This record gives sequence, structure tokens and C-alpha cells, in this order.
Amino acid sequence: MVLKLIQSSDSLNDPEPTGVTENRPPRKRKVSYTEVLLASLSALAIFTLLLLRLPYRSPFTNLLLSAGALSSFYFYLRLRLEISLPFKMILCLLISLALDVIGNRFGLFSLRFGLFPYDIITHFLTSGLSFIPIMWILMTLIRRFEYRLPLGFITFFSATTTFSLAGYYEITELLDERFFGGHRIWTPRDTVQDLAADLSGIVVAAVFYGLVVRKSWRALDSTQDRRAE
Repeated sequence: MVLKLIQSSDSLNDPEPTGVTENRPPRKRKVSYTEVLLASLSALAIFTLLLLRLPYRSPFTNLLLSAGALSSFYFYLRLRLEISLPFKMILCLLISLALDVIGNRFGLFSLRFGLFPYDIITHFLTSGLSFIPIMWILMTLIRRFEYRLPLGFITFFSATTTFSLAGYYEITELLDERFFGGHRIWTPRDTVQDLAADLSGIVVAAVFYGLVVRKSWRALDSTQDRRAE
């Protein structure tokens, strides 16, 4: 575990490390517990609406819903918290959605590509790609509200958050089966295999992205030390 601390407010005007680029607002925004609860419930509702009946909707409908979900998320961060999500982070989310939509549109989930089924490949990649913006947002929020946490803890919490979302995806598949007449769980091991692929992708992304962030922070520390001299 990397015991590197988030930079304190004294260093917020210094160059930002990779993955933590943002323009700091002139004053710290206050966010109430009620707003956090409402924002979380709204995000969960949008996420549920997007996932339910996903394979049975037209690609155009899925495109509209995905664009609406990402836009609402982006503009809440941008307008309410004054956090500008970098294009690379948005691209990670777009690729994750595209892999799922394309797989459902062309029936790829029943096919194998090399050693692994498309289903396993998709879960591995989408979870890994989703981890990166989740960790970036968490680091940015911690800096914005001037908390101090070890990088190892941030990485772990980001991983558990991403895996929780992956688990909720599997819950929506069960809801489709039980209440909406869908057929998304094909074998008794389907859910377990999906979650195993999700966890594998998250662990790989956590290791590599954590190393990238640690390296950038060390470079920032070196720059600050040279300035202090």
C-alpha cells in the first residue's frame, strides 16, 4: 500500500499530477448531506434505467440513454462542483458502454475470441476502464474538500466502489429475468464468472493506474523540493 498523502491546500496552486488535473475554484463549495443523498439516489436511478432491458432496446435508444446519463453526470460535476472531467476519462466510460451495446447488438456474447468468451472480455475491460474515472473523481473530490488520505486507501476504495457497481449490474440482469421477461443469465455460473472477470479487470487497472499516480506525485514532490531550495 502506498502511504502517499493527498497534497494539502498549500500546494493546490502547484502543477497537478497526472490524472488529477482540475481548475480549483476561488472558494470551496459546500455540499450538504441531503444533496449527497439525493445525488446518489438520482445516479442510482439513472444507472438502473440505463441497464434494465439494455439488450432488448434499439441501439439508437441505448445511445440516447447513454448520452443522457453521461451528460447529466458531466454537467453536475461541471456546474455544481466546478470539476471538469477530462476527455480521457469520458472516453473510458464511452468505450465501456460501447462494448456492451455492440455485444448485444451483434450477438457477440455467445462467441469466443481466442481463449475467452466475449462476455468475459467485456466484463474485464469495462470494469477496468470504469475504475480509472472513478478513482480520478475520488482523488479530485478529496483535493477539492481538502481531505488527506493515503493513495493506497484511495485506490482500495475506488476498487470497492467499481466492484459494487459491477455487482449492481448483475442485480439488474436478475431483475430483468424475474420481472421484465428477459433472459440474461444463461448458465448457473454466468454471474460468478462475470464478477470474477470484473474483479480481475479492476485489480489490473488499480495496479497500473495507481503506479501512474504515484509516479506523478513523486515527480511533483521533486519539483516542489527544488522550488523550496
